Amino acid sequence: MGSPTRGSKRGRGTEKSRVICAISLDEEGRPKYLKMEVVSDIKASTLGDFACRNIQAGSKISSDAYHSYKQLGKDGKFEHEFKHYDPHEDSQFLKWLHTVIGDAKAFIEGTYHGLGKKHLQSYLEEFCYRFNRRWMQNWLFDRLLVACTSTPTITYAELTA
Repeated sequence: MGSPTRGSKRGRGTEKSRVICAISLDEEGRPKYLKMEVVSDIKASTLGDFACRNIQAGSKISSDAYHSYKQLGKDGKFEHEFKHYDPHEDSQFLKWLHTVIGDAKAFIEGTYHGLGKKHLQSYLEEFCYRFNRRWMQNWLFDRLLVACTSTPTITYAELTA
């Protein structure tokens, strides 16, 4: 995530912030829950740590064929399905993942008009919080009030340092 540096690499070799994104689907293949995390790299060990913390053991993971993703099913904790992704041939493969990433980028750009790397994780957490509770509108204010009162206060100096 982030704006590209002119004249530099695109895709995974970029200087942009690296974000792991996982989305769970219901029985009909529609999105239920979302988790996004800013990471320093996309090595197999980083992906494995993320998966162990956020995905229930025994779950099926679908991904493209990037070599770091292929390690996710090797230890037997997860069933892993991967294939080479071609956006021109298979528009349904990882459809919802690409949709929510686009929505998150639009949310950040439209609401905050961009932001720096320092606070990206917080904004992604806000996006995931809203996404995961989109069907719980009657409880949203109550849950937000609990979240606000149970989190430590951050000062302006801490925010801008």
